[in-house]
This record gives sequence, C-alpha cells and structure tokens, in this order.
Amino acid sequence: MQFETTRPNPRELEIRDPSGEIRRLRLPETGTLRVGRGPDADLPLRDPTLPESVGELRLGDAYPWLRITATAPTASLAAIPFREAMIPFDLPVRIGETTLHLTREERRGALPEFPRAGTAWKTASESGANLLWMTKKAAATPLSIYIAGETGTGKEVIAGLLHAWSDRAGAPFVPLHCGALAPTLAESELFGHVKGAFTGAHAQRAGALLAAHGGTLFLDEVGDLSLDLQVKLLRFLENGEIRPVGSDQIRHSDVRVVCATHLPLRKLVDEGKFRRDLYYRLASVTLEIPTLRARPEDVALLARDFAGALGKTVAPRALLRLQAYSWPGNVRELRHAVERAAGLAGSFRPILDEESFAFLFSADTREATEGYVGSELAEGMLTLEEMERVMLLRALKLARGNRADAAKLLGVARSTLFEMLKRHRIEGPRAHLHRPRLAEDRRDYRDFPDSGRATANA
Repeated sequence: MQFETTRPNPRELEIRDPSGEIRRLRLPETGTLRVGRGPDADLPLRDPTLPESVGELRLGDAYPWLRITATAPTASLAAIPFREAMIPFDLPVRIGETTLHLTREERRGALPEFPRAGTAWKTASESGANLLWMTKKAAATPLSIYIAGETGTGKEVIAGLLHAWSDRAGAPFVPLHCGALAPTLAESELFGHVKGAFTGAHAQRAGALLAAHGGTLFLDEVGDLSLDLQVKLLRFLENGEIRPVGSDQIRHSDVRVVCATHLPLRKLVDEGKFRRDLYYRLASVTLEIPTLRARPEDVALLARDFAGALGKTVAPRALLRLQAYSWPGNVRELRHAVERAAGLAGSFRPILDEESFAFLFSADTREATEGYVGSELAEGMLTLEEMERVMLLRALKLARGNRADAAKLLGVARSTLFEMLKRHRIEGPRAHLHRPRLAEDRRDYRDFPDSGRATANA
C-alpha cells in the first residue's frame, strides 16, 4: 500500500509488524486515516492482539495526531502511555505488538523490488542503488560473478540476491567460506569424497559443487584456496566435471559460481597467489560493494533500523556522530555497535544518545581505526590550517550541506562555523547557482574528495 503525495518534505510511517516484517507507507499531506485490522482500515495493522478498530491518524499539521479508541489497548510513546498524542519524528510508538515510527522520507533513487526469497540489502545512497541495479542485471546472465568488498559490507547478501533474481532461484544456494576450510579437507568440502578415501571418511559425501547442482555456489574468500585446488576448480568451470576424493568416477554438475574476497583478487593475481586464468573465468562480471564510510546516508538508515528492531531510537546528534565514524568493520560493526549501545542502555532508556556510543570514540578505538579515518589526512603531514579545512569540508559532506548540523558535528557554535567557513573561503552549494565554477574550485574538489556538497574557492 502506498500513499502518493506532492508534499515537498514527505513523511514516511514505518510499521514493524509482530512477525518482524517492516513496511513503509508514505503519508498524504492532509486527511484522516483509519487505523486498525478491519477491511476498512486506511492504515492496516497485522497484529492479532489488536481489535479491528484501533484509532485514527489525523494529518495536516507539522506532525500527525494519533487517537486510540477506548476498546484498543493503550499506546506508548517512548515508554509513556497515551490515548491521544502528537507523533514526532524518530520516536517509536508501540500499539500492542506493533511499532510505528515516523520518519522523513529519504530522497533516494528507486530501488529494484527485492525477491521474496532474498534478504534485502538496504541502502539510501546513490552508490548503493547503483550496486543493486547492477546486481539484478548480472543475475539475469549465466556469467560467473566476482563480488569485491571489505569485510562486513554484505557480500553474502548480494550473492543471495544474485541467486534469488536469477532463473536458478528454485534450486539450492550453497555458501562455502573458503578461509574456514582446513587445508586437508578443502578438496573434500568442494568436490566430495567416497567412503574410506582418507582417515575419518566413514561414509560417502557429496561436496558443495554437487550439493549446489542446478543452483548457485557462493565461494567466500576464494583467494584462500590453495593453488592445487584452484587448478581443479578451473577444470570444473571449463567442463563441469567433478572427481570426488578417492574415486575414479567422474560426475557432472551444473552450477553457477559466485565468489568474493575482502582483498582485491587482481592484487592476489599480481602477487602470484591466485591463478590468472581462474581469475578471468570467475570475474566475468565484477560487483564492487562500496564501504559504509563512503555511504553516510546508509549509516543513518541502518542505525535507525537496527535500533528499531530492539525497541530503541537513535538521537539525531548521535546519528551525526555515527556518520562521522570510519566503520572499518562496515555494516557488521554498525549492527554490533547498536546492539551494544541498546543493551547497555537498558529497558528504561528508549533513546540512544551520544553517550550510548561513547565506546566507539575511545582512545583505543581511534587508534585501532587510525588507518581508515580521512585518507587525505594520512597522505602526509598537514598544517593545522589545512587540517581544519579538510575537517570543515568533511563535516559539510556528512551534514549534506546543512551548516547547523555541521556545527553540531564539529562541536562548535554556528557563529564559529561561519567564521571558519569565511576564513577558508568555503561557500555552500546555493552560492554556485548564480555564478560559474572556477578552475580553482574544481581543483579543490579533486584534492579533497570528501568535500561533498560544499565547494571551495582558493
């Protein structure tokens, strides 16, 4: 169900059903929506603990007004019970086993519809949307796919989408982590073995290539395979033949191979650790997953989503701090950080503020992630003035050009920020609508790739 609107700053209502499914409805600018489980409900809930009529949501002001009927259970806003209340942004409302969450709709490109059998790779960024569209296009081909990306970026999720969007979706999807295989058992895990092939082989076993027959085999960290196994894998890709360990019988399997590494596979080829001919067979199509630190929009989206699943919400200032963090562990690290913050906050603190994430910005954490923060700062020694300029540009990018948010991110007053911008002759994007950009401006963009929406005049 989708409500259409021409509101310049549209609002979305996120509904988390008792089953865990999340639905997002765009709210109209004005009107009254009937809330409940009945057939006449404009805002349908899927909660068997609720009556058919739950209440109504009135629209027209800056914030919606929710009224709960006397026959429905009391709702709660940030753990405070109510029957009538204004619903602010970014604070969860709980009715029975359902959670409602009002958010400003993210301005993002259209995403492909996720298949029912696949896990969604959530994004609000342009680079993330481009990756999903490329993934869907690649899924429709019979080609082998190589997924490149740092640890924790969601390579297995993308591999699962490649399978679910392909014509092999009805067959098995078999993931195999090559880095976790013992060298003595790696061949058996991949090609299978017969009974008595080696000590401990008490029964015949089909390997991953046979188990994935007709479907997709996902080889995570394929660069960890030994050179001997790489030769055998190449032979399989060329003719589909499998010879189980200890057997003279050749079997065949029709499998699409998707592989991934956290280190660039081409670099392993250049170092002689991976066969060049196998690389060309596996990397018919390459999908590069952007890091989370390159997608600040996704940091906010995912942090709110992870917190909402735990019955929490993240304060706006805390979101800005999270967007400024480098996330060397990417989405996996963000999930663990939100889970830790929510666990330490306890059941009586529904809002996660900056204090909740203080552990991320400790001296030990900063030292551990030093190599990831601000690549332009790591290229050489900068003067204090140059460092201040870089941090100004980065803060403006993370705040999407909003100077008030950039000031909060830097921990300075707005007046101080304006003085710093004037001193460094950094102008906002609106100023450039009225004059052409200079060659000097383009040079500054190139020198400071994190400048985002702000431009600099030397």
